[in-house]
Amino acid sequence: MTENVRVWPGDAGRGEIQILEEREAWRNESARVLVARARFPGTEDGRHIEKEQFRLAHAEGMSDGVVVAPILPDGRIILVRQFRHPVRMWTRELPRGGRSSDEPPEKAAARELREEVGSEAEAALPLGRMTTDSGQQSGYVHLFAACVGEPRRREPEDTEAIDRLFRYTFAELRAACQRGDVVDSFTLGVVLRLEPHFDGDRFVYRPDAAPPPSSDDGDAGGE
Repeated sequence: MTENVRVWPGDAGRGEIQILEEREAWRNESARVLVARARFPGTEDGRHIEKEQFRLAHAEGMSDGVVVAPILPDGRIILVRQFRHPVRMWTRELPRGGRSSDEPPEKAAARELREEVGSEAEAALPLGRMTTDSGQQSGYVHLFAACVGEPRRREPEDTEAIDRLFRYTFAELRAACQRGDVVDSFTLGVVLRLEPHFDGDRFVYRPDAAPPPSSDDGDAGGE
């Protein structure tokens, strides 16, 4: 079976969780809760169990978001400190955000850098993708690195609470992740993807070391 590719509606006979029907139970401007009647893979006696399942999906007109590692000319990586409402805590993390369905991921990454860091990106360099919380959320975000200049004036959204920036060498950031100073899963994932592109603390992007691009986008069956 092909891995890391969205399947809709699935086939319980192939060992997948099959969506029989799905409805929208709730929505706001940021997200939708989709509730499905799902058929699970057969038991040893050949029976299939059907249960209600839910997933948190993008709002209508929105698509998979982006995470971007801003890298300064000296190789240091910028993190922001942001207060996150769902977990009720300040976290150090790489800039990230959602995007509309008609905004290319590369442009969304550049926009997030202007908003959260105040830097312009020379280019958005792909680092592949990762799921958010695959047990509950539909997101399959795009990961990028970007060479940037020194931060200037930030343009935060009204709903963001960012109070400062941090600069790490790659070795410092990896150690901060290992110590548990950084707990944001997106940042942890990007640091792992960045490792092949650093010689010590010097950033050298190697396209052959990046995961292959994926044309899959949005919510499987959810739009």
